Amino acid sequence: MLQIRTCFCKCISRNINSLSNNKRYTMNLSTTQRKKIKKPCLDFNAKLKVLGSGAAGAPSCICLLTDHSNYIFNCGEGVQRLSQEHQCKLSKVGNIFVTYSSWKNLGGIPGSLLTAQASGVTEINIHGPEGFDDYIKAIKSFVHLPNLKITYPLIDESKPYKDNIMKVSYVHITKSLKDTKESSSDLVNEEYHINANHKRVIDEETNKQNTKTEKRTKSGPHLICYICEVHPRRGKLLINKCIDFGVPPGPLLDTLKNGMDVTKPDGTIVRSKDVVEPDSPKTTFIVLECPTEEYLDPILNHPTFLKYQQTELTEEESEVFCIFHFTPENIFTTQQYQDWLKKFSPNTEHIVLNNENTCMGSEAVYKNQYLLNMLHPEIFPLLNKDCFEKDKETQSNNVHRARTAQTLQIRPVPSCLFNAEIYKEPKTYIDEVSQIPDFTNVLKELKIIINKKSAELNLGTILDYPRIVMLGTGCSVPNKVRNTSSILLQINKDCSILLDCGEGTLGQIIRFFGASESLNILRTIKAVYISHIHADHHLGLMGLLLRRKEVTDEMLYLLTPKCMTPWLNYYNGQFESVVQQYILVHNGDLYLDSHKLSKYFEITLYNKLNINEINTIHVTHCKESYGIAITLQDNKKIVYSGDTIFCRNLIKLGQNCNLLIHEATIESGLEELAKSKLHSTTSEAIKAGKYMNAKFILLTHFSQRYSKIPFIPDKEANVGIAYDNMEFRLPQLSLLPLFYPCIKVMFNEYNKVLDV
Repeated sequence: MLQIRTCFCKCISRNINSLSNNKRYTMNLSTTQRKKIKKPCLDFNAKLKVLGSGAAGAPSCICLLTDHSNYIFNCGEGVQRLSQEHQCKLSKVGNIFVTYSSWKNLGGIPGSLLTAQASGVTEINIHGPEGFDDYIKAIKSFVHLPNLKITYPLIDESKPYKDNIMKVSYVHITKSLKDTKESSSDLVNEEYHINANHKRVIDEETNKQNTKTEKRTKSGPHLICYICEVHPRRGKLLINKCIDFGVPPGPLLDTLKNGMDVTKPDGTIVRSKDVVEPDSPKTTFIVLECPTEEYLDPILNHPTFLKYQQTELTEEESEVFCIFHFTPENIFTTQQYQDWLKKFSPNTEHIVLNNENTCMGSEAVYKNQYLLNMLHPEIFPLLNKDCFEKDKETQSNNVHRARTAQTLQIRPVPSCLFNAEIYKEPKTYIDEVSQIPDFTNVLKELKIIINKKSAELNLGTILDYPRIVMLGTGCSVPNKVRNTSSILLQINKDCSILLDCGEGTLGQIIRFFGASESLNILRTIKAVYISHIHADHHLGLMGLLLRRKEVTDEMLYLLTPKCMTPWLNYYNGQFESVVQQYILVHNGDLYLDSHKLSKYFEITLYNKLNINEINTIHVTHCKESYGIAITLQDNKKIVYSGDTIFCRNLIKLGQNCNLLIHEATIESGLEELAKSKLHSTTSEAIKAGKYMNAKFILLTHFSQRYSKIPFIPDKEANVGIAYDNMEFRLPQLSLLPLFYPCIKVMFNEYNKVLDV
């Protein structure tokens, strides 16, 4: 008997998920029952993961990760880069939820959409405040998304979003009538920018956007909170009980598992609840933000939250598992907000994501710098350790400061918050690389050569300035060790020029200089130059200007292609205005041999920047792409190519320069590929430098495939490779080629030891 039962169990197990159309069984289901059969709820594992903690220079972002699809809640600058390091695959993202239309919540969306599209994603839903379609239309002027369909589900409180993973209810939060009127009156103030002749110019486009925003304030919510209910885990089918009730193998088992009763061929009814374990409770989490005090009372008094709070609980499954607070510190710490938190169950975990946190989220950046620091501690200085600092204390054991890689397991079984340690002791990295064959010997030889060369050049007595910090040396998609394009040219301790400002530039500045000193660096930035309108060269601008606005009212000079003006106007009219932060100068107004600026403005500009001259010229890439030459007060000339193929114009601009910083996206030998993408190969970049008689050529803007070791021809004495967080003064350039043999040994082998 036992043997028969065992065989029967195996037979049932083999058929438990069968969707066979065997008429002998399906004919016994009533018509009503057949209509009720739906696609079963997927059996899946799920966890919530903090991707960005909200620390200064880092995004605030959480992800729901499941076996089948991923969900992102808020998507600030840096999400694209952190998602690679922390296994939050953008290739699986089908939904992005945004609480509030601010740059800190949506600055990472353009880059994330590009990565998702490149990974094969064909459709993404964006849930957010009204007007999000206008934002996507605006970014399409510089982000090419031909293969990605973006949809905007209707945000209706009575119609939650549902799929096989969860149900998401929208909670609209609007200001009080008084606040709305005040905000509307503020929005109709005319916006202007200062043009190259130092005159106010009314931004008609901006003021049109203001009018749209005023109308939207009256018609739709600016703020949305999300109540997410992850579907219950299906109860296990009890095979022994199925046998006891005489249910034969086949689709009847699947029907029972999906919660429906069945009628056997002999007319006997078998109830699902008699042969299936009860479903596990659904898991509820809440994502909310209170961006300003104007929203505080509407959130705290909103009736939707009352049924989830402790005093209103009627059944166990209504208990909230966790709440993610994207709320700034000055509001989160108010007594009102804290009292409201205490109304939820003491079992509810609260995770706070704001700029009082310290975790920057990337270990790979620090690993790479520790290794390069072994080559030359001054050119590759160790990064600031602010991100290692302990977070600010919270008032309760169930309130936690967000740190990247924190996880809350939801399925199969909910579990407490787990804090992953993403930063390791430096000795770990150094010990591992020291085990590479010949590395120690090669490093010793390098030190001897560097000391000799430094003595020959008398580098111990060189001036502190000018100096250059390479903030981003990668191409269109950032990776773990190379961010998108940005170069900080420090003229002196009080004056800097930023050459391009890719996504995450602010974070790079904070990593390099530290949270406190970075504020001083932002004050020193007197000009930002944007070479062309591609996203990887300017998406960090808004975040940088917003942070700079907190520390100084001094306007900087914004040197941009003219075609970037509509995007600036759109942003200033739609989001937090930064127009008072800059004096706009079009790159064409600085064109070589044909300056269009008034002599007075030109002198004012040069005096402000402590330089002799700026010249631009067209290069061959996209519309309005420019190269730039900056001549310092000692007549040393620094040239930056931006993105371009081998270009005669640039050679004309850069004649006899002291330093050419040239893009080298693709390796030599792939000239046709480079030409098709309007980029340069390594050899073409070097050839351009030789044609212009550049004293030194620094290669940058490398494809991801060369993130560690870009290939350069042997015996190039005046050619160096740029790395993120490299800092140098012009007399030190001669040291850079000396590093290459050691870097080849370190990174060729190190990749096999540890994936950085």
